[in-house]
Amino acid sequence: MTTPASAPLPADVAAQLAQLRDIHLPDPVSWWPLAAGWWALALLVVACCSALIVYELRRRRSLKHKALQELMRLRKDRAPQLAGQELASELCVLIRRVVLNTAGGRRYASAHGDAWSMFLAASPNGMPEEIARFIAVAPYAAHAAANDSPGKPGPDHEALVRATENWIRRHA
Repeated sequence: MTTPASAPLPADVAAQLAQLRDIHLPDPVSWWPLAAGWWALALLVVACCSALIVYELRRRRSLKHKALQELMRLRKDRAPQLAGQELASELCVLIRRVVLNTAGGRRYASAHGDAWSMFLAASPNGMPEEIARFIAVAPYAAHAAANDSPGKPGPDHEALVRATENWIRRHA
């Protein structure tokens, strides 16, 4: 018995088989030029990076950022050498500069004493009343009263700076 695979092929089929060639694969697909989706993704990444850069530049130019930077410099460089009254005077000047540069702040620029301390302590985001009163009176206190009296000491340096920082963060 003969199997079909061992049977001789007809001449025309053998001629056609001789003409067959191996399969050639197409050239590999290049990564360039990019597909439209990759261009869209690249554009999205560039837009996000640009937006972040613009946001950071605007934040650094903001009043709040500049005031907080100045407060940090004051805390690091000068606060340890200043007496409580002198530090409160410096903080009062910084807060007044912030108020003058905010919208509607000009009407509070001339406030002093109780009116200024009430402005600093007003609203739920204000300073504690004791610290606000101490900062409001500090620039006008006599130099002799700059040393804290034992009967009524002023707030400590860290409490003054912390209260000022919180006020600037909430109001600038």
